[in-house]
Amino acid sequence: MTDETESEYPLTRGREGDVGGKKGDGERVLCKDAKMEGASDNKYRTARRRKLEIRRLRAEGRDGVIKRMRNRVENSDSSELSESTSSSSASAASPPSDPDADLPAAVLTAGAEGKNACVWHGAVSLIGRRREMEDAVVVAPPGFAVAARGYDFFGVYDGHGGAWVAQACRERLHVVLAEVVAAAGEERGEGEEGEEGRRWKEAMATSFLRVDGEVSEAAAGSGAEAAERTVGSTAVVAVVGSRRIVVANCGDSRAVLSRGGVAVALSSDHKPDRPDEMERVEAAGGRVINWNGYRVLGVLATSRSIGDYYLKPYVTSEPEVNVIDRTEKDEFLILASDGLWDVVSNEVACRLARRCLSGRTARMFPEAVTGRSAAEAAALLAELAISRGSKDNISVVVVDLKR
Repeated sequence: MTDETESEYPLTRGREGDVGGKKGDGERVLCKDAKMEGASDNKYRTARRRKLEIRRLRAEGRDGVIKRMRNRVENSDSSELSESTSSSSASAASPPSDPDADLPAAVLTAGAEGKNACVWHGAVSLIGRRREMEDAVVVAPPGFAVAARGYDFFGVYDGHGGAWVAQACRERLHVVLAEVVAAAGEERGEGEEGEEGRRWKEAMATSFLRVDGEVSEAAAGSGAEAAERTVGSTAVVAVVGSRRIVVANCGDSRAVLSRGGVAVALSSDHKPDRPDEMERVEAAGGRVINWNGYRVLGVLATSRSIGDYYLKPYVTSEPEVNVIDRTEKDEFLILASDGLWDVVSNEVACRLARRCLSGRTARMFPEAVTGRSAAEAAALLAELAISRGSKDNISVVVVDLKR
């Protein structure tokens, strides 16, 4: 098993069996001396898993399940010591340094799951190691499916400089898009694929620009503080229907589709050092400066966003839109902020989500994963990002396209 594969299971790290044959006599003595230490570590991890699971279940309103889970854990407390002594010598020999020991546990949306028009979905949003929560998530807002003729809406907004622009996007972008689609009198029929794709691209661009105009107007107002002009947010949204998926991206959040076991990127990160983005910024009169990474005017590490009034016109809110037809091979869609993508590749994220949704992860690690839902997959991806040292807020939406 490679290091990368092992790190896909952050909740079970260090509990693999011995590698390379039988343990030597020295290892037996070491394990025996470290029994209590291993027991304490196991008990801590079990308590931590229980807290995370309780948060997820409480967000879903499943109080009865929470009570049953607590009873199950209490009944199993007496067996924790015997279980912990059977851990591998590697686990007992080196006391684990949990990277989350002092991690703020503010959870905005933990494992919320449901089904609206077309698909099942789950989402999790964590503050991570940041002092403030600047991410925002929206999943299948009520009424959008009706206005958009059977499409579901999902969005991840990663704020910077503050949270108010991301929160404004969460409240307004899907509303504006529904209004634009309704005003355009969207009609769908056979043989109109090319025309429909063009209309969706126009609707997305119009909606992003309108919301950007709203927040920019608020930032430029006479009553606005100077700090409000430095606040912005990236945005990646997906509109999922029974036949098509429409993805619009503005910034460095990302959408990835798993199709036939292959990770397919549906968006491209807007980084200042991307050749076409650097050319666009310079053509507008700005500069890309390598100051602790490539940044617009040496300040912003993304070349497109909503808000950031003080960096216009170098930073634009115009999204790149991708319209694709759904196929029978489509498995699931992942939308996430760069808190995930900075430390997890598209391929690893899809592999972990696929194993969770298929039930394989729950069968392998029943003490850490209790189901095979999209909410469980989103929670596992967030946990993986934390275990790999992500220092940002982490927001993940998983849309199951098979159920």
